[in-house]
Amino acid sequence: MPNYFISADEVREGMTPRSYVKEYEDAKVIVFPNLRPAVDFDFWASLDTDKYPGLKKLPHSPDLTDLSNMNDAAKKMKARDVPEELVPKLCAEMSRIYQAVIPAYQAIFGEYQFMKSSVVWRLNTIMAENLHLDTPADLSPHHFARMFVNLDTQPRIWQTSWTAADVSEILKGKMPSEALEAPANVLWMKMNLSTFGKNSSEFWDEQPRHVAFFDPGDVWIVDSRQVAHQIFYGRRAVSIDFFVDPAKMLNPTKHYVAIAEKFRAENRQPAHV
Repeated sequence: MPNYFISADEVREGMTPRSYVKEYEDAKVIVFPNLRPAVDFDFWASLDTDKYPGLKKLPHSPDLTDLSNMNDAAKKMKARDVPEELVPKLCAEMSRIYQAVIPAYQAIFGEYQFMKSSVVWRLNTIMAENLHLDTPADLSPHHFARMFVNLDTQPRIWQTSWTAADVSEILKGKMPSEALEAPANVLWMKMNLSTFGKNSSEFWDEQPRHVAFFDPGDVWIVDSRQVAHQIFYGRRAVSIDFFVDPAKMLNPTKHYVAIAEKFRAENRQPAHV
C-alpha cells in the first residue's frame, strides 16, 4: 500500500503557508507538525461530556470577520444545557483556536472559494470504529476542505487504508448491477461496505493499514471521503469543514460523486440490443 502521508514541516503558526489543495485532492494526508496552536489540553481533556452530552459533537459556524465573536456558540451551548459558568471558558478556548488556526487554514486551502464555514467540536471518546470512507447519509453535492486538530492530552490514533481510487480498482467488475444503478451516495456506501465490511470485526485482518499517532496539538488535513480511515482511539478534537462547490475544485473529478459516477460508467454492462 503506498505511503500517502506528507509532513509539511515548514508551516508554522503566524506565517502564511502555501496552498496544499493539489495534495489534498490527490488523496494525501498532510500533517503540519510545527503549526501547533496554543491549546489548553488539560481543560479539553477534563471536560465531562458524559455529564454534558451536548458537548460531544458541537457544530458551529465561526464569524470569519471576527474570530473572537462567540455569541452564536454561547447560545448553542446554553440550548444544549451546558452550565452557564462553563460557557465563557469554552468560548474563550474555541476563539483562541480559531484565531490561531483559521488564518492558516484559509491559506492552506487558498485556491478554494468557500460557500459556507462549518466547524465540529468532536469531544466524544471513540475507540476502534470501523474502517471506512466517509459516506454522506444524503446525496451531498458539496466538496469540503477538512482540517483536524487534536485537543487531547493523549495521541489521536488513526489507522488508514485504501484510497477511493484503490477501492474502485479492487471492486472493478464485482459490483451487482442493482448497486450500480443506485444514487451516487448509496453506490459510495455499497463500495465502502463491500471493501471494508459492516463492523470493526469483519475484515479486521484482511486490509493493509498505516497507523498514525497524531500528538496533542497536531494539525492535519485529509479528504476523508477519499482515504479510508478508522479512529482507533481519540477523545478531543476539532474538525474544520468549510464547503466548496465541486465545479471550482482544482480537479472536479476528485469529488466523491464524480468518482462514484466514473466507477458506475466503467462497470455498467452495456444494454443488449
